[in-house]
Amino acid sequence: VTWVNSKGDSGKIGRASCREILEISVVAVKLKKTVTAKDAAGNQSTDTLTVAYNPPDTANPAISITGPTSSSTYATESSSINLSGSASDNVGVSKVTWVSSTGNSGTASGTSSWSVPGIALLEGNNTITVTAKDAAGNQSTDTLTVAYNPPAPETAAPPADTPPALRRPC
Repeated sequence: VTWVNSKGDSGKIGRASCREILEISVVAVKLKKTVTAKDAAGNQSTDTLTVAYNPPDTANPAISITGPTSSSTYATESSSINLSGSASDNVGVSKVTWVSSTGNSGTASGTSSWSVPGIALLEGNNTITVTAKDAAGNQSTDTLTVAYNPPAPETAAPPADTPPALRRPC
């Protein structure tokens, strides 16, 4: 039995068995194998097998936070924040998730262009990490540290008719 592939490689197989034919190494993404068998009388038969090889996806997706900033830090007086950004992958991003140092987490809306509305913040620094994952399980992250400093409460001036001894500041 002889074989030839679409690249022009060829060879002989000692015995005509499926096992030996399948052990011909596949080195291309799509390979066409033609096998010809001849008997002692010169009769021959040819068959073709097309083998598709898809190499494993080992590339990590890319992800970036772009809103409200593309910087790694952000300060706000608001008790919540809306995040947005983009993600990409050589095959495709399957999911974008987020987790906050406050213990909250969830799944973003969208994948290549994603958003997360209303992430609750605690006073001080809040670290929010977004993760892009592809179908092969590869992943990458981006992080934003949000400093939440609530505005100081307003103090009201005492009414004008308050006696001076009671006009102490709060």
